[in-house]
Parts: sequence; C-alpha cells; structure tokens
Amino acid sequence: MREDFTSRMPSARLIYLNNLKVLMVVGVIVAHATFAWTAVGNWVVKEEQLREPALTLVTIVAAIAGLFGLGLFFLIAGTFTPRSFDRKGPARFLVDRTVRLGVPMLFFVIFLSPLVEWVDDDSVGKASGFWAFTVDIWWPPAPGPTWFLGVLLAFSAGYVVVRVVRPASRHQEALSWKPLILAGAVIAVTSFVVRLGVPLGEEVFRLALGQSPGWVLGFVLGCLGGERGWFEMVPPKLARGCGWLGWSAAVAIVGIIAASVATGGGPEDFAGGANWPSLLLVFVEAGLVIGMSIWLIDLFRQRFNRQGPLLSEMSRGAFAAFLVHQVVLVGAVLVTREVDLGPEFEFLLACMLGIAGSFGLASLMVRIPGVSRFV
Repeated sequence: MREDFTSRMPSARLIYLNNLKVLMVVGVIVAHATFAWTAVGNWVVKEEQLREPALTLVTIVAAIAGLFGLGLFFLIAGTFTPRSFDRKGPARFLVDRTVRLGVPMLFFVIFLSPLVEWVDDDSVGKASGFWAFTVDIWWPPAPGPTWFLGVLLAFSAGYVVVRVVRPASRHQEALSWKPLILAGAVIAVTSFVVRLGVPLGEEVFRLALGQSPGWVLGFVLGCLGGERGWFEMVPPKLARGCGWLGWSAAVAIVGIIAASVATGGGPEDFAGGANWPSLLLVFVEAGLVIGMSIWLIDLFRQRFNRQGPLLSEMSRGAFAAFLVHQVVLVGAVLVTREVDLGPEFEFLLACMLGIAGSFGLASLMVRIPGVSRFV
C-alpha cells in the first residue's frame, strides 16, 4: 500500500505525485472548513456565513475544486496500483489492501466518528449520554472522509479481477487525446444517467453517487497510466491543451453559476434530471475532471518534483493527516467560536489550525510502532 494513496516514500521520479497528494489533502481540509462557513456541502457544524465578496469567491472555488478533486484523488491512487499489484501478486496485493485500507477505516468509524457526530449541531440522542450515543453511532456506521478508503478498496478488488482475467499490457507509450476524450465522454454520459436518480448533493449509503463516474474513470485512467507510463512524460502540446480545457471548464462553471443566479435559479437546476442545464454541466464537468487533472499532474512533474524537509515530512504523513483531519478541524472550528473577529478571520484561523494540527498529529502517528504500519 505504500505505493498508492498512502505512499510515503516513492521513487525519486514519482515525488511529484506525493507532493500533489499533500496539496490535495490540504485542499480537503480547507474544503471541509469551507462547508462550515458557506451554504456549500453538508458538514458537521455550521458557522455564520462569510460576507461578500468572500462568500462568493470561496463558494466558487469550492464548487470547482469539488467537481474534479475526487476524480484526481482516485487517479493518483490508480497510478500506483499496477506497480504494487505486479510486485505482490493478486492474493497478497488484495490482502494488503484490505488491511491497510480497512483497518484505518474501522479505526475512524469506531473511535473518531463518535467524537465528530457528538459535536454535530443536528445530532440526536445526546440525552442518553456519550457512551450510549457512541454505540448508537456505530450502526449504521458513519465513515466520514474514510468512505474514500472503502471505495478505493472496492476499486482495487475490481482491478485484481480484471487483471487476473486479462493481464495488463506493459508497453510504454505516450499519452494521447484518444483515451482522454473517451474517458470524458463516458464521465459525461454516465453522470447524466446516474443523476437522473441521484442528483448532486444527495447521498446513497453516505456516498455522493452523482459524482461516482468521475471516481471510476479517474481510477481507470490512473491504472492505465501506471501500466503504460503515461504521466512520466506527458507530451507538451497535450499538457497545454489539457490546461486550456481544464481552465476553460472552470470559467464555464463560473458562467453557469452566474447565469443561474441572474435568472433566479439555483444549484438544483444543474444537479440532475432530464433537462438542458444538467446536460450542460456534465459535459463541462467532464472537461474539468480530465483537463485539470492531467494539467496538474504534468505541472507538478515539471515544477515540483523535489522535496525539502517540511514537504518530505508532510508527504510522509499525508495519509494520516487525511485520516484524522475531520476531528482536528472540528476542534479548530470550536476554538474559533471563542473569538469574535468576524467570520472571515475565523474561517482562515480554522483552516490554519486544521492544516497544522492534522499534519502535526500525523507526524507523530507515523513514528508510533504498529500504528505506522497502517498510516
């Protein structure tokens, strides 16, 4: 598992992926803080909303990042998967994945989830006391951010099945537009179909399935890229084209949001259903997922493929920081309630405390014998 999302010591040529992973874990922490101070998303606590223009700016950034961030997470995890599978073989690979993803997920559900849910402004059952409340929270389980680990485990099992039936082709080749266009088309079409039943913002079994096509195709692209060396040398022209595609899609999303507000509409107009707004969004979103992901990977490969002491330490603890960040951030939000300097300052303070606290705690966790095996 050290060669996937939880990787801490990749080969020198892959340091850029770990650096990108650090940035994305920081982004997850900031995103959850954003949920607390805006109307975006559904999180544990809600604070006084940010004032304009900060509210609009933060909301737009969160919306854009949320539409492609998870797909990129799964793409990175997929990139490391073939190397681990080849080295360990099907049985050992699957056992190792089950342990290294399942144990942290269980740890969160059993020990951390009750603390988070107890703080939840809408939690019920508190009158029975914390311990009775804890037992009640255990079923149905509340995985928090570790739902990602469960889905990644399912994807990993799927990879094993596919590669046992049909071994991978290991020839190295340059990335081209063909697989990217195909992946984007599949994301767009399947997202439109899925959102007929599960619109954006709704959850089934605690999963936002409206975005699941981007997760699946991100993981598939990552696995194929890992097998064929796609991301080790992205053709410059293709990288620039993906950058234009990704940023154009981001601008288009801002335009969609502005047009919706101007016409008296809301996010629900684009969340799903057999309508033109929903169809428009899935194609723009597909361009964002594909374009921004490939552009960022190539940018980090070229510009951020080195680490100093701080970044090396953060990279080593990125997975642990991801695992504990929700508890740390809830604590940071509660701390901000003790100050009265306006929601904007409180939001920034919570972000800084959440990032520093999560990575600081992670730095300790990776040094604990036994614990370090899982984080």
